Amino acid sequence: MSQASSSAYERLRAAAAQLRIPDAVRTAAAAAPGDPRPGQIWRAVWEGVVEVVAIAAVDDTTVHALPVSLETRFHDSDTVLLPAEASTLEQPIALWCGLGSRLPWYVLDRQVSELSVPLEADGSPAPDASGYRYGSPLPSPASQAAEFRSTLADTMDVLATARWAPQGGGGLPALLKQCGLGPTELIHRLSIKPPRALALLRAQTPLTAPEARLLAPTLGMSADAILAANPPLPDRLVHELSRPARREQIRRLAHLTGTAEQEARRQALFATLTLAARQERPAEADWPARVDRYFHVRLGPESE
Repeated sequence: MSQASSSAYERLRAAAAQLRIPDAVRTAAAAAPGDPRPGQIWRAVWEGVVEVVAIAAVDDTTVHALPVSLETRFHDSDTVLLPAEASTLEQPIALWCGLGSRLPWYVLDRQVSELSVPLEADGSPAPDASGYRYGSPLPSPASQAAEFRSTLADTMDVLATARWAPQGGGGLPALLKQCGLGPTELIHRLSIKPPRALALLRAQTPLTAPEARLLAPTLGMSADAILAANPPLPDRLVHELSRPARREQIRRLAHLTGTAEQEARRQALFATLTLAARQERPAEADWPARVDRYFHVRLGPESE
């Protein structure tokens, strides 16, 4: 994360240190994260980038979010300036509606506040909203406000383009067979058991990154190219591991395994898929229950 974007959440903490922290903010920050809802204010985090965002709309995998700042002296003509009573932060804030972006659920880290001003799906105030005003145009491209806006835009771009789940084209079985890698060869080269070897050849489960690296010399391809041939991942499983409620478990797994957060998320994905591939109908798997079971085994009962 850049120094400038270290960012709205740190500014929020600094402001809160100087003022009384509202009870509602304490409660929201201490609670276990749930699924996002319109009108909430969240801390968004991705690989060192941190920003505070207001949620205007939610769908199955993304939210339409607006960067929130406490420096209400900085704004442009699309910025909505709200008074202290408009949120549980109990201080004036600015919603940068012109920088609204579709963010994936998995960048959302923790809810910190709630808006009392209703928003439209695009982030603009609803017709029945009151007590707000719009900012004024940027005085010049070289102004502090323009620089501040540019930093927010860069941060939102990082959050909007965040990805963690590998994308597969589905050609892995054909690739393995083309290179003469049957069940016996896969068992030997990858040190796996027969059910997993068969699942790989039947496109029921993907290769993991370490397995792709082991096969790279034999296939004459990079590990990334091999992973790109994996079967498509179950959308419901990817979504379950993308929910903010799973983030604390992911972080604990990362600490346990000495890996980065996103690598830990992929470990959980592949391990859950591998277990599901042993079932007769993995497509009908209860993914939330299977993910619960995985974390219970790896992290213990306190992970639930």
